[in-house]
Amino acid sequence: MRKKTLAITIFAVLAMALLLVPNFAAKAQAADKLGWVGPVYKELSASLTEGFKAYYKKTYGKDVDITFVRPGGWPVCVDKVRIWGGKPDADIFLGAGAPAHEVLKQDGLLIPYRPKNWDKVPAEWHGMKVKDKDDYWTCFAPWIVTNLYNEKVLKKLRLPPPKTWNDLLNPIYRGNIVHTLPYASGTMHEAIEILIQGFGEKEAWKYLRLLAAQLARFSTGSTDTTNLVKRGEVPIGVAQPQMNAMAARKDGYPVRDLLPEKTILVPEAVALLKGAPNEKIGKIFLDWLFSMDGQKYVLEGRYFAARSDIKFSVWEKEGVTMAKHAEKALGVDSFWDLDVGFIEYDLDLATKRWDEVNRKYEYEIYRKWGELKSSLFLIEEVEGEIQAAKAQKMKVKKAEAKIKEARKLFEIDGAYAAARLAASKARALLVAP
Repeated sequence: MRKKTLAITIFAVLAMALLLVPNFAAKAQAADKLGWVGPVYKELSASLTEGFKAYYKKTYGKDVDITFVRPGGWPVCVDKVRIWGGKPDADIFLGAGAPAHEVLKQDGLLIPYRPKNWDKVPAEWHGMKVKDKDDYWTCFAPWIVTNLYNEKVLKKLRLPPPKTWNDLLNPIYRGNIVHTLPYASGTMHEAIEILIQGFGEKEAWKYLRLLAAQLARFSTGSTDTTNLVKRGEVPIGVAQPQMNAMAARKDGYPVRDLLPEKTILVPEAVALLKGAPNEKIGKIFLDWLFSMDGQKYVLEGRYFAARSDIKFSVWEKEGVTMAKHAEKALGVDSFWDLDVGFIEYDLDLATKRWDEVNRKYEYEIYRKWGELKSSLFLIEEVEGEIQAAKAQKMKVKKAEAKIKEARKLFEIDGAYAAARLAASKARALLVAP
């Protein structure tokens, strides 16, 4: 009886042990975690996820679970990190250009880390900082602000591709242009900085008012702009990442990019967040991202690679699918071989007025878009009437002075109601000078 009782007891203990083994094993094999936040396209995040998971499993014998918080464009992502206030739900700020990273650095929301192969990324290029000397952020995918067009649609409309910023103001393009808002898209924000720093503040805001009147609509973001252009719904897209044309053509769409006469490099960057819950894994990811393996996954994710020691022709032979598309899109064997007309870009100034520029555009252009267009269209109508009156030898001196006043009120002051009133008075002077 005792033997039977002992046997039953031993069996029960062994059974309990066997039940517990899977739990211990599961805990021992639990996946490590990594969190990203940022505005990169889904093709890139999918490519990096695939590559880093494979690397982590091979190197550490464990899985890594990756979560990605993607609230919107650069400004929206910056605001998300600001809201977290040093207690983020992610480890890595992935994507966005230098100004966004500089804002977070100044807010004290990044911590410095120098990834392996950091020295393979240029410190600066044509006056633009490509990485932070204090190691707070590093460019992993450079690109240039450009404009896109659908060559098939423009050909059907018998319109030439606009080659300069001023070309976009030609009345022949009215209703055929789209762009997004600077507080929804870092690329559009950078385009505004290009105009301000390239042409001067007064001329830039004048230009932006005139350009707004040319738009068919505002898009919801850079991806939306690209989709509208590649589908041919709106043939011209302003303020686009250069690689968008490469990706669209790879997918079979008749999309090309035109570098305007004034543009800048955008160093798509990456940084470690202050308070990162998985800081150790975050550093491993950063080291991998700048390895040759990591950079290949950047290119396969349809972004240009940042290391200066890579050649697209070599990678094409190694089976990197996007290498031939990158070389064809850029016309050179490495991104850093490009010869482009850049402006002298003041990053510190751009960072300082980040919020101010976004706010000014929202309240002076976007929220008054309907009023803006009606004001300009009335001014243009009266200008035409004055020219017609001139042709009939009518006295138009007073009307000309008043319509010039209306132009100034619109272009320089952004006083749309006052501009309409002045235009109406100019019209009245044609009847009773």
